[in-house]
Amino acid sequence: MADVICRWRNATPKTVCEFVKILPHKMMSSEDFRSKMEPEFFRTAYQLACQLGLYYEDKGIYIPRFENNISEDEAHKYLEHWIHCYYAPNPFTKSLKELETPVFLVKELVNFLEANNGTADLNLAMTAIFKDHMGNMDIISNALNNYSKVINVDKEGIATLKPQYKEVMNNMPNRQDKEAFFKNFDSSDKVNIEIAASIYRPYITAIKSKPFLLLAGISGTGKSRIVRELARACWDSSSEEYKAQKPSNFEMVQVKPNWHDSSELIGYVSRINGERYVVGPFLKFMVKALLNPDVPHFLCLDEMNLAPVEQYFAEYLSVIESRRVNENGKVVTDPIIDYENTEAYKNLIDQLFIGNESERQEYLTEKNGKRLSLPANLIVVGTVNMDETTFSFSRKVLDRAMTIEMNDVDLYGGLNQRYEPIGKLSNDDLVGTAVEGVDVYTLNQEVCDKTLNYLKAVNDALEGTPFKIAYRTRNEFLLYVVNNLPYNKDAENNELPQDYVIARALDEITSMKILSRIEGDDSKVRDGFLTNLSDIIEENLSNISSERPLEVSISLSKIKEMRNRLSSGYTSFWS
Repeated sequence: MADVICRWRNATPKTVCEFVKILPHKMMSSEDFRSKMEPEFFRTAYQLACQLGLYYEDKGIYIPRFENNISEDEAHKYLEHWIHCYYAPNPFTKSLKELETPVFLVKELVNFLEANNGTADLNLAMTAIFKDHMGNMDIISNALNNYSKVINVDKEGIATLKPQYKEVMNNMPNRQDKEAFFKNFDSSDKVNIEIAASIYRPYITAIKSKPFLLLAGISGTGKSRIVRELARACWDSSSEEYKAQKPSNFEMVQVKPNWHDSSELIGYVSRINGERYVVGPFLKFMVKALLNPDVPHFLCLDEMNLAPVEQYFAEYLSVIESRRVNENGKVVTDPIIDYENTEAYKNLIDQLFIGNESERQEYLTEKNGKRLSLPANLIVVGTVNMDETTFSFSRKVLDRAMTIEMNDVDLYGGLNQRYEPIGKLSNDDLVGTAVEGVDVYTLNQEVCDKTLNYLKAVNDALEGTPFKIAYRTRNEFLLYVVNNLPYNKDAENNELPQDYVIARALDEITSMKILSRIEGDDSKVRDGFLTNLSDIIEENLSNISSERPLEVSISLSKIKEMRNRLSSGYTSFWS
């Protein structure tokens, strides 16, 4: 009978390091692979590839996960992902009596624990799942405690579900897709969650919630630089892209004060000497993202409010609101430029898909062809300075964007290393698979209900004002809170209570989505209104995270600043 966690019985960081050290670090045929295996270590090459995911087999070729020796720390991170997402016993071998299909251990345990109010004896649970008495309970318990993100086992062998288990389970790869699973098996390149949690988490989770971000603040705080560094973080630190002055997944466009339509950014039809399309930088970069769907692409609109955004970016503002998840689980939008049976449209497609004849033909197909829609991996970030030379934002723009202020300055920052220490960001870290509240509510109902109760209390305080919010903002609140749930460690790597994580996210998005919309003179925004709003925010955040209050509240600090500004007769979120 197979060992439940792995046939070698002790899948520890040390043994995984030993495995990787003696294994070939290059692709090879199945025959060559088998001939090079150490007989005393492995029974068959296929077991090795299936059980620990150290190799991926594709049409008779074995591809190594690691192309060099690894440290025990790397092996530990790898095993944490493996035990959480993988299966026991061998997922491609029927090893136990009466077991018709391979068993995904963690998922089955979660189902069993849910049916027993979140707590059960691990031995009884395993016997029920595998329809047979299981040995090695100590190995199973240790593995779950060391590596599982959803289950705890105490000294008496009682298994319990961790609070955030639904969100974690929802983000796991498809067990039937071996290639996708193998690619997801990435320890050395995963984002450093402690760094991201302390500095870059709000940027990452805001982008994942909605790929349209405004970075506001005084000049020189590094707003455009951070967009470039987020794009750089999508590449391995040893790659040429990472070392490049401008990574290929980054484009900066300087907005000009004379932009009053989309011709400079998106393009226009010229009828001089025949009908042709003059393509703007937005479409060129958008198609680059379309053709490279596994890499997040960042378009930075520098000094975005030097011209009226609603005029030069109207098409994008309209189409970004059409985002939805289709029946295949992909985020899709309406076309930003639809098919036309014209010379100008054909000329546009000819320019955008040079050297890619198959794609070109797809976009020139009238019935059931592809359309120029926003790809899910296109992230638009606008940098914003508020002074006498710029335009203010309408609520139409603010309602469609996430807003983060960058007014803090660390004069020692950037003196010890050339690039921002963001850590490696994957497509999954930045590109969301959920667009509306309905996409996350069922699997995160308890968390979402806390969010909705908070939002209702805040919206009641906005009653009778033009600042009251509706469904679009509700959806973004839910997405932002859920996307923050995995970031549950402090700077010392201690686990944070889930209610604290929820309250922290609510505090941040209150500033992003509600306070950013509040502006006016003292006849429209009264001091009493701001005071009442502050009290309600503080009370409801404290109710959610009563055991561990927020150290600093972004939204309460901003309201205090806005109240002080009101003494001049006018106030706004914008500094």
